[in-house]
Amino acid sequence: MIDPPLVAALRRAARASRLLVACDYDGTLAPIVGDPSAAVPHDPAVNALAELARYPDVGSVIISGRSVDTLLSFVGPRPGIELIGDHGARLSVSDPVASHTVGEVTRELTAVAGEFDGATVESKPLGAAFHYRHVTESEDAADAAREVGAKFGARVLEGKKVVEIMVGHGDKGSAISHVRERDAFDRVVFFGDDVTDEDVFAVLDSQDVGVKVGPGSTRAAYRVNDPRGVAEALELLGTERRSRM
Repeated sequence: MIDPPLVAALRRAARASRLLVACDYDGTLAPIVGDPSAAVPHDPAVNALAELARYPDVGSVIISGRSVDTLLSFVGPRPGIELIGDHGARLSVSDPVASHTVGEVTRELTAVAGEFDGATVESKPLGAAFHYRHVTESEDAADAAREVGAKFGARVLEGKKVVEIMVGHGDKGSAISHVRERDAFDRVVFFGDDVTDEDVFAVLDSQDVGVKVGPGSTRAAYRVNDPRGVAEALELLGTERRSRM
């Protein structure tokens, strides 16, 4: 059951002329699991987001630290849903050594993972993610991964038991702002659970709706407990939008 203040905020958002609805993936549209490769979506949430994409003047986005290809492997092609990977980061076309650096970062993180039992590395187009959820010496492992980022002067992004080293520039906040301006959306509803999602909450205005998923400090004005709460909120938003067609 979502809180009455969020219900009211979603009903107001549904009246927008052009509405953008965006969601993080892990922890938002899919439960957090020990094995990142097994993060299957909570179908009611993804289906509700896809349904919203069918309505006129509504945009639906999934934005994640995952690559677009990985997101596709989880949710499949969904007409109307835009997928944005790598935290919305992009490589500068003027940087001739960027792809070389991505390879170096991945190799060095893989070497670090070999020093800590339970650590794994997820390769990405713009860097790599070092997962240490199952590592006993978790802080030592995280520090070692951070040192790789410092060595290459790359961006270090912290998540839930993951350190991501990214070569590209930009973040989720700048990516959502770009989509908003590109397609002239006048209201944004965003759901996210992780530290990197705070970049989106930071760029929302007073008429937008930011929803934190799960516990923890946040800039978001509203909160739901888990992906089931996200599904309920998206379904309500869809019902309200449909009633105004």
